[in-house]
Amino acid sequence: MMNILNARVTYRQIPIHMLERFTFKDTSSIYRMKDKHGFDELLILQTCNRVEVYAASSKVDDPSSLLDIWHEYLNLDREVLEKSVELSKGKDAILHLFRLASGLDSLVVGEDQILGQVKRALENARKSNGVDSYLSMLFEKAVRVGSKVRASTNINKGSISYGSIAVKLAEEHLHGLYGRRIMLIGSGEAASMVAKPLLNKGIEFIVTSRTMERARAFSERVGGKPMEFDHAMSELDKVDALFIATTAPYWLITYEKMVEVMEGKRKRGMNNMDGGVEHAPSAYSLLLLDLSNPSTVEPRVDSIDGIKVIRFDEISSMVERNIGARMKEVSEAERIVREEVNAMEARLRRFEVEPIIDSLFRSVDRIRQRELEKALSMLNLDEYSKQVVEQMSYAIVESILSIPMDELRKASENGDVEFIRTASRLFKYGHGLEEQYNHTR
Repeated sequence: MMNILNARVTYRQIPIHMLERFTFKDTSSIYRMKDKHGFDELLILQTCNRVEVYAASSKVDDPSSLLDIWHEYLNLDREVLEKSVELSKGKDAILHLFRLASGLDSLVVGEDQILGQVKRALENARKSNGVDSYLSMLFEKAVRVGSKVRASTNINKGSISYGSIAVKLAEEHLHGLYGRRIMLIGSGEAASMVAKPLLNKGIEFIVTSRTMERARAFSERVGGKPMEFDHAMSELDKVDALFIATTAPYWLITYEKMVEVMEGKRKRGMNNMDGGVEHAPSAYSLLLLDLSNPSTVEPRVDSIDGIKVIRFDEISSMVERNIGARMKEVSEAERIVREEVNAMEARLRRFEVEPIIDSLFRSVDRIRQRELEKALSMLNLDEYSKQVVEQMSYAIVESILSIPMDELRKASENGDVEFIRTASRLFKYGHGLEEQYNHTR
């Protein structure tokens, strides 16, 4: 039996800015390692929220063997890997993949972007000869399941990302973000939820964090132009929209600082022309969108003329309304996924028995050929008559074996080992049919 293995490190296990440590820069070199580690097929899926490795192997059945790839390629400590990487195999691995493609394992439930990322991961693996029939079939099915879930439910309707809603509110208040000066403070999950919609819209932004290392790691992993924190704070008078998504236990944006920033704006004489893009007049010179919980924007900042502060509670109330509608669809999505996983399992079991059936047909065909030649040597037939007799021999074999072989496939789908054993005793032509089947199990 071909074992399906999965090892993954995601936003669920470690902070997003630390995922860079687990990322493979050159996946083609990883695919060349598959034979060395006993994998028949290998596929790597990497997004800003996860790094996942899938394998199919007839020899290896322990998913922890995938840790060897991280250890060898990135020189990561084995203990660190064991603490950070989640493992699954067989049905659990298939279930995870189908849920992932359906948006059920995403940071934002039901998001559509992951479906395209699954497709691209399969395409890249094919180009590098990482996959063959098993993982190709599995990932193609995952894409179809993800599409089916979205077509059959409303799980991807209405944004439930704090970041997406914050960006939408910024667009509304500033009458568009193209050409605006945008800054993002933060390098965690909340910051990534802001960065994604900005990137999807093609909007450039600065990203800063308490350390330059985190800002740079976030920039490489997710996006944005990294900037050292103190320098970023000195540039606030040039900013139109500031997204704050941190866990700082103090007022990061103080009243005194923002009074200074607004004075700087007035001195600069900032207008609504920015980079050649003309915007409709905005009532505010600076928009602050605080996704931090608890807030890191001092309450008095709201009273400063020219500043509009949108706080977490306002964003959260909009998210909750959309979550309520979307989460009603999750149970139906999960039902579809479970149903498709069961169907996939049956298909894989049938896939396993096909080489055995093929072997049986070849064995029977050798007998057909031998007996045909013997009969033709005893008969004085013209070429046309010989062809008729040969076609008849094919038809007889096909007619006799078709029903038993269909039943054998069904037994494989249902995991009916007793039927396989009985077939092995009935059809001795297969030269150890039971042994072949048991070996694949």
